[in-house]
Amino acid sequence: MTALIRIVNAFFAALFLAAALVSAGFLTAALDGLGRGPEAVWLSSGWMALMLLFAALCLVNLRKAGAGPPAALIAANLAALLLAAAGLFAAEPVIRWIGGVSLLPFAATLAAALAARRPA
Repeated sequence: MTALIRIVNAFFAALFLAAALVSAGFLTAALDGLGRGPEAVWLSSGWMALMLLFAALCLVNLRKAGAGPPAALIAANLAALLLAAAGLFAAEPVIRWIGGVSLLPFAATLAAALAARRPA
């Protein structure tokens, strides 16, 4: 099961890195004046930062935990899961789609981490 979760996290890390590259393209266009004004710069920067943060967390989730995952990693996955779940209630369809898609790696990792910390 942990091998499957590692594969899912590797896939989503690549997906989030690709989304960050797309956001960087939109940021470049916004800086060149091709966007919808100054708010396009902040919007593209925010998306790029969020996607890089999600990708970094997926990459951290790939490491093997020796004696069980640390509490900070569990808290980071919970925060990412809550952020992704909040995206499901957004007004924009794209944000709802990204929120729904990004639930899988964080929910699976959080469930596995909590199961590993449970006393036998």
